[in-house]
Amino acid sequence: MDFEDIVIGSGLAALGAAIGLEGSSSVLVLGGPAQGQFSHYDGRATVPSSYLGDGGLGNDWHGVIPTGWCNAYDPRDDEAYAALFRRFYPRTDPRPRLGRPWLFVPWRPIRPRLEFARLQQERAGKLTLAPELVLSFRASRAGVAVTTAMTTHRARRLWIAAGALHTPGLLERSLGQGIARGLVSDHVGCYVGQADGLQAPAIHRNRDGAFFQAWQGACADALYTLRPARFAYRTLDHGIEQRAVFGLPTGSAIAKISKRMSPGLLAEAFYNRFGLFPGAPRHSVYAQVLVRDAYAVGAAQTALIAKDGAIRAATDAARAHAPFAGVRVSQRPELTIPGIHLHHSVDLQSLAHAGVGDADFPVQVVDASVLSEIGPEHHSFKMMLGAVARAQRAVGLA
Repeated sequence: MDFEDIVIGSGLAALGAAIGLEGSSSVLVLGGPAQGQFSHYDGRATVPSSYLGDGGLGNDWHGVIPTGWCNAYDPRDDEAYAALFRRFYPRTDPRPRLGRPWLFVPWRPIRPRLEFARLQQERAGKLTLAPELVLSFRASRAGVAVTTAMTTHRARRLWIAAGALHTPGLLERSLGQGIARGLVSDHVGCYVGQADGLQAPAIHRNRDGAFFQAWQGACADALYTLRPARFAYRTLDHGIEQRAVFGLPTGSAIAKISKRMSPGLLAEAFYNRFGLFPGAPRHSVYAQVLVRDAYAVGAAQTALIAKDGAIRAATDAARAHAPFAGVRVSQRPELTIPGIHLHHSVDLQSLAHAGVGDADFPVQVVDASVLSEIGPEHHSFKMMLGAVARAQRAVGLA
């Protein structure tokens, strides 16, 4: 064998697998081309749906880490959650808020490229990073052979984290047809409406970031947040109309919002970052909503076709059950923003039939393609935690 373990992908799930493989004698991470390629939700190209290349979509992740509901998709205790959290944010203890709907927004999001470089230094020669694009793999009980555009690598185990839109194609090229569902679930962001006289949400800031209060209501698939409605955002629907045009800013959000000359959106951004405008008499109510099978996947594996009926039904339910009194609901319910939380793109029964998941089969899929239920929360950190747990068990550390 060339390596004990190979990881396909270099985003957050791949990072989790690599962290969990601490006990492996040799790990190869095939991260995709150094100069990759974005795909987008639609032809406007305002919101990315995938990135085929080094770092994955984690390069532009907002970094939001939830504390409520389940702590991981591979059940773990609070100490495991806190240990991974404090690897990146050592001055913050999340444990007092676990199980309650808070959102931690770090000043510096976890960036896979930087973290893989850090991990490579820590592993002292046991971790190899290669900017290669994987074409297919062969697997047997004896191990795996992974073919890239450049060569073939062999290992004892394989960890697949190519992303919700790229993993299904890789699995079908390697294991046979029928594994890709042709559908993919997502979160969408929707504007619930406005309310006057609400108490401002609690925010606790420290040197690592800020914990923002969130709410859950009778709609189990929605997570609600409040933001002060200032300037033109005092007008119902003005904010969601702007967002629908521009999409979600990533990276340096305040700098990008400033270029749009939107005082209302800037007021929200400065509130998030610095706590300005805390006592606004009017608040906007937003929801992040889980939509099962929100998109059909087109002939190209990254082409998405919105299922408007499913999205509308989910967002209507979120509006109908908002946990606040006196909400004036949106008059533009058709406007939503993709959540960049695509998941459940692989048919789990077909994957199991191909042998993946058997205790003695050397292939594991650890990205969001195999997550059938993620709840209403941001999924990325919990997905990474689940990948850590599975890798640790494989090398006898859990």
